[in-house]
Amino acid sequence: MIFGRFAVGLAGLLMVMGVGVGQAKTVTLGASDNRTDVSLILGDTLVVELSAGDVNGFQWVSHLPKGSGLAALNEDVVPASKAAGPVQIKQFRFNAAAVGEVTLVFGFETEVKVPGGAPQDTSAYSVRVHIGSGAPQAGTAVLFGTYKGTMPCADCSGLDMVLRLYAKGKYDTTYAFYVRTQTYRGAPHGDVTFSDRGEWFLSRGDATDPDATVYQLNPDDAQRADSFLVEEKGAALVQLDREQKPIDTTMNMTLRKVP
Repeated sequence: MIFGRFAVGLAGLLMVMGVGVGQAKTVTLGASDNRTDVSLILGDTLVVELSAGDVNGFQWVSHLPKGSGLAALNEDVVPASKAAGPVQIKQFRFNAAAVGEVTLVFGFETEVKVPGGAPQDTSAYSVRVHIGSGAPQAGTAVLFGTYKGTMPCADCSGLDMVLRLYAKGKYDTTYAFYVRTQTYRGAPHGDVTFSDRGEWFLSRGDATDPDATVYQLNPDDAQRADSFLVEEKGAALVQLDREQKPIDTTMNMTLRKVP
């Protein structure tokens, strides 16, 4: 996402990802339910809860396979409800970033294995995650267009973006929503992929041309809003700034339509 005249880096995207992106699904694991399955679609947030608390140096640690369809967001330790007593809850959050299946494992572990000490891992819980594309059911909406491009990035070598726009029909942009996948290439810890979903809206006119056609993502959410100028009869989308003005840069700000 571009704010004003500069590209937001990975930290900026993580901040935005925590607000109103897709749907949040919460799974609570415990002794009676230590393995479960959950279905997500691109852009959803998975929240996994476990009873927390450091016990003789042991705590819950997540194990996410490299290259899986999930991207780790953040972890929190929050007080449990009063009815549950003084026990705390540890929450792990993940973004459904790519289509596929993955088994997410949580071990109750020590950070460092001590020779002659207790086992490093005393128990393990797991969640089997199925991630779908988010494409609508036949008859409810059509794929309005798929656009791809590599945008500038503040702290990586390039931001690969795939934007899929859906609408009720080819000439009917009601029931309009998008699914966007962004991959940060060459980020500090390797390539990182995130996905988000939301509404989009077709509007007429930008800051410089009252006859321009603009696609607005999340028009009612200032924190996540993005605007694209439609060019080449719909074959290209050019990113605009927050004031819907062209961005003064020599870097690529264009997504191109693909079959």
